[in-house]
Amino acid sequence: MSNPAQPSHVSSANYPIAQPLATILKVAIDGQKQQPQQQPQVNQVDVESKEDALQHFIRNSFVAMDDMYFATPPSHRNKESFQHRLAIRISTNEANKTLTITDYGSGMTRSDLINSLVGSRLSSKAIAAARALDVKSTSQSNSKDEEEEGESSSDSEDESSTDDTNSDDDDDDDDDDDDDESSEDGTGLGIHRKSQQNSSDGSGNGNSSSNNPHRVPCQADDIGGFYAALCALGEQVEIGTKSKHDDYYIFKLPADGNSNDNGGDGNSTTSNKFSQFSISRPMEEGVKPTPTTGFSSFTDVRGDSGTKLTITLNQSSIDAGFLKEEEVLKPLLGKFLQASPYTVVLDHCCTDVERKDVIHASQREMEELEAAATAKEAQDNDDNGGEDMELLDGEGKSTETGGSYNSVKERAKYIPLRLSMGERKMLRLVEAAMACCDYTTETDKPFKSSTRRTHAQMKHISSVLRGMVTACDYAAGQILLEEDNYSEYAKFFRQMFEIARRHKIMNPEKMRTEYGKLIYLLQDAVSPSIQPHLAFSCKGEIETVYKYLEENGGVKMLEDPLIEVATREVLAGKKSRSQISNEIRRKERAVAHLKQHYRSQHLSSENIHLCLYSICDNDSFLNSNRVPVDKVIGYLEQFFSPTKIEEGYSLSIVSGQDGSRLSHSHERQYYFALQSLTLWRDIIDDMFRLWAMAESDLLSESVSYALQDTGQGFQRVQQSPQTYKSMQKILSRVQGKVKQWIGSNVIHLGDHNVPNSLTFIDKYTQVPRILSPIVTCLENVEKICEEDNGVKAFIDNGFGGVEQLRKGILYDFFKSAFDGSGADNFYDAGSCIDGRLTSAWNWCSQLQDKPFYCIFKLTGFTGFDGEFK
Repeated sequence: MSNPAQPSHVSSANYPIAQPLATILKVAIDGQKQQPQQQPQVNQVDVESKEDALQHFIRNSFVAMDDMYFATPPSHRNKESFQHRLAIRISTNEANKTLTITDYGSGMTRSDLINSLVGSRLSSKAIAAARALDVKSTSQSNSKDEEEEGESSSDSEDESSTDDTNSDDDDDDDDDDDDDESSEDGTGLGIHRKSQQNSSDGSGNGNSSSNNPHRVPCQADDIGGFYAALCALGEQVEIGTKSKHDDYYIFKLPADGNSNDNGGDGNSTTSNKFSQFSISRPMEEGVKPTPTTGFSSFTDVRGDSGTKLTITLNQSSIDAGFLKEEEVLKPLLGKFLQASPYTVVLDHCCTDVERKDVIHASQREMEELEAAATAKEAQDNDDNGGEDMELLDGEGKSTETGGSYNSVKERAKYIPLRLSMGERKMLRLVEAAMACCDYTTETDKPFKSSTRRTHAQMKHISSVLRGMVTACDYAAGQILLEEDNYSEYAKFFRQMFEIARRHKIMNPEKMRTEYGKLIYLLQDAVSPSIQPHLAFSCKGEIETVYKYLEENGGVKMLEDPLIEVATREVLAGKKSRSQISNEIRRKERAVAHLKQHYRSQHLSSENIHLCLYSICDNDSFLNSNRVPVDKVIGYLEQFFSPTKIEEGYSLSIVSGQDGSRLSHSHERQYYFALQSLTLWRDIIDDMFRLWAMAESDLLSESVSYALQDTGQGFQRVQQSPQTYKSMQKILSRVQGKVKQWIGSNVIHLGDHNVPNSLTFIDKYTQVPRILSPIVTCLENVEKICEEDNGVKAFIDNGFGGVEQLRKGILYDFFKSAFDGSGADNFYDAGSCIDGRLTSAWNWCSQLQDKPFYCIFKLTGFTGFDGEFK
């Protein structure tokens, strides 16, 4: 059978069939195909009648078409372009001995295929029969081995006698010898061997006691309707199916590579062919089957949904006339369709014009649906006037709190592209590889010489690479182990590592232990001491939204004002349901507008949606990480004033008192806290760009690192010029926004405080983990008071009410979390850029000693570290 398109190996896998069912399929299908009529039955196979089998397949099409019909809006069901979906297409091919049945019903997803076809529920009779067949196969295999031993030990006279006896049947004996050799493992389940033993019985030899025939139940009640129909009609089956909710997939039984037909010689290649089926996706993810993608034959599935079933008929079905459309199939189908609202179209019984109309009917329907959607979109835009622009100010910036200083176009240069389903599978492999290896433990420790450390690095890097290849392809892993030719898989390794890096950038809370090992492994793999041995570079460029759109001619979309609306996260907050619904509708209209105006031959609507989703992911990251900083800044401005000092709430600090290492007046402390928070906000706003610079420094092939004991264990101390330069720009921008800069502007990077850019990134991803619990506590205090009068009384009596409690928490935080504490010298803590965050961490470590710690626990506080899995 030929496929409309050659599989691109985007997604392909073999799945096992339950062993009892595989045994029955083997006996039933091979038995009918190979059993000579002149010989008695080895196993009595009870199959459905061929008419009932065909009716089962047609009935499956009816069910799928019913699902599709009732899921379609009535307004569309009445249109002429929809009527082609109500017809079943049937075609036969005498050369390939195939019968094809196609419906445009609901189709099946990949999960549907696996769940429904991996193995039907067998009856007790079927299970018992399968066990008996397995026992019989094993006993015959043992008998054959004993027989061969006896033959090998017989004397030359016996051999001569045997040759004389069989000299008249040389040709037949040659065939029998082939059967003997190919059936030695007993996997033929007695079918081929029985043929031999009957022959030997006829000449007075052989043992017939082990060849009692078995009844093999192959009815629908025993093995399920699908497999029962297959046993009755065919030798193998292929299903091509498309669901609205999934891609186009091809199911094959036997699986690819196991469908060899050796003419009944019992070759071992056929022994397990029914133990597996394969499912593959012949096209890229999201691509629909259309005439332009190779699906242009009469029975091909096209458009949103449908199923094409192709059966390779067995000889008895061919003899029954199931390849004759006019004489046999048409009367049968007419009987099946008597009480059905559906029709049938036979390939060889229609004219060329009718056949062409059938092929192009789905294309006309798709064009009509697209035209209707475009018209509706235009109508919505006319009805709503300029609603889409209401969320934008004159410069195209978001008017909601916490908007980014960078444009979408600028951010898109560093926003990673969202992972596809196939890439997520590869991600799981990299995560597993990093989780089970101890790379940094084994390499970042003292060695007697640099040569020994290089040897340890090479050993562990090669182990990880081999493990990844072996996990994907065991045979390839064995070859790689012998040949050590890693460069042959260079593209594979770069892609795997790039996917993991991309996932981490998009989700900083994920892979918190695995990423460190991964990036240090890559750092060593691209070093001058290791890369020549590998003969390739593991470093690949991160796939970003901007890069993807630039390659496909869609960069102008990033300049469209509606890109802000289409990618903005809809936050509930204190909005009403109607407000939220209006924002969702505006976002949906903006997305539809962008997809309609910027799609092209190289950039499909689905690809545009993927890019918009990726930008949405970035917006969601900013909301979850930057908004807490904005809220804390808002609390500072709401509860405190730099010029007015409220009694009991002075922010002034004195060095040496309460652990402080700085001396500030109330006003200076206010601005010191404000500019520190503003700096953190801008760092988080630029986090994706900083991450790109950090990885560029870490994986630099020209700037090496030194393994040093920094007082916090052995660390990789490396200069990070690109990260440092980006940080300088952010600091200059913040200094330009504030009235005056208080404290030091020293940026620690590449020293014992912040050894490298990975540590730098890790430090500033902690900011939302510090501030989010504080914001959560302040926001939920009022809620817990409303829910429990006892808690309200406790807060009123102990803290003076909700507002006083909030102010007390903030007072302690702004005074003690920015006092330069957390180290024993001014270089490591104090007022430097890095020291401000050190002081905040020091405040977090002392929270359990604060009088309001119980309030944090009541509002759900669990810690500042976040999750590690």
